[in-house]
Amino acid sequence: MDFNAFYLRSRFWITDYLKGSPIGKQYNDVRYIDTHTKEQCASIIEHKLHALLMHAQKHTEFYARFSSLTLTDYPIMNKMLLIENMSRIQVVPSEIPSQIGDVHIQRTSGSTGVPLAIPQDTIKRQRRIAELKYFGHMVGFTTHEKLVHLRTWNKWQSKTNSQIRLENIIPFDISKFGPEDLENLCNLLVTEKVVCIRGYSTTIANLATYVKNAPTKWRFPHLKVIIAGGEALYDDVRQMVKECMHCEIISQYADEECGILAQEKVPTKSTDNVMYFNHSSYIFEILKLDSVEPAAYGEVGRIVITDLHNYAFPLIRYDCGDTCIMMPPNEYSNGYPVIDKLYGRRFDLTYSTDGKAVSPLAYGRILKNYDIVSQWQFVQLDEKRYQLRLMLKSGSIEQLSEAIVLFKEILGKDADLEIKEVEDIPILCSGKRKPVINKWKNI
Repeated sequence: MDFNAFYLRSRFWITDYLKGSPIGKQYNDVRYIDTHTKEQCASIIEHKLHALLMHAQKHTEFYARFSSLTLTDYPIMNKMLLIENMSRIQVVPSEIPSQIGDVHIQRTSGSTGVPLAIPQDTIKRQRRIAELKYFGHMVGFTTHEKLVHLRTWNKWQSKTNSQIRLENIIPFDISKFGPEDLENLCNLLVTEKVVCIRGYSTTIANLATYVKNAPTKWRFPHLKVIIAGGEALYDDVRQMVKECMHCEIISQYADEECGILAQEKVPTKSTDNVMYFNHSSYIFEILKLDSVEPAAYGEVGRIVITDLHNYAFPLIRYDCGDTCIMMPPNEYSNGYPVIDKLYGRRFDLTYSTDGKAVSPLAYGRILKNYDIVSQWQFVQLDEKRYQLRLMLKSGSIEQLSEAIVLFKEILGKDADLEIKEVEDIPILCSGKRKPVINKWKNI
């Protein structure tokens, strides 16, 4: 047993209990809805939605003109619309239920080119903490065990020494992530007996690749699970993590504006890495890319979110810019549909020459079979023009002739595909490295 983790965990929950269990109550609510069927929770979700809509109608200038309690009667909002109407949507602190002090301002990284600052009230912040603890526990990570968080840390996003000690979270900066930094990270994982790693999928890919090829055979006996988010988790990364780091890896879908939106369960043969929505905190609509009609099962659709718990800034029918393919409920989803494929940003979807959306995973599943490839990036430049950028560990592009054939089977025989060897694939200011980009202006 990790006695320090046990002490910190007990200290946290005792303190929460003495304050009236604000986080404990949120945790229990998340757990109840997540473990009960859609029918059993329908009245709870409906009550949350109606309360949010009535609050928005009463306390915001933007929604004051509405009187309906039917969600589809409300407009779909995107980042630009939220920014343009910020003052008309934000609720003054004195009119927010159970607000303590000033609201928290949650800033997005702006990796899509549109930074956004969302006010969040006290209860919303408590809900986010409860979600982190619950969904971590669901995949084998018990709160307050040693965790390393990989991201770009700066003066706006940092942890104090007190937070590091009490949360048992070690921040590790990835703004520079070369071989020396990767070796330091591996040493840290061993010496600190780290149980969980949280980071972007591409960062985890870099770490797993380093461990696989490092002259030192690293072993991480305490590492139980890696939680990867921010981007699609590719099959080769899953395989590398399991083979080289000997732990589970789970894909989690979250954003700064809301929190944890969906997550895989601990893998079983029948789940096939699908993701399960967080229906305890959000209402999800998957709509067609070019209309407000619901997307069909198996069709790429845009993700529209209603946050049921942010009373400081009601996020109602928020088109977050991400896309996915939704499939019917399975035996583990409690009657809810599931995410079969999470594609990420709509403007980073690429299309075949006949206009069909292509899963980013399709490219990774080809390139994972070529050991000479260190990193890759696929770019759609025009309707039928593409570029595959490759960092090679060894060998030459000529060794990828079969891969080019396979790419053209996906894109179309008339695809104009350029293969370009590069020395580096740049990292965004958010710390992400985009494997797929669409520069086609007509999308």
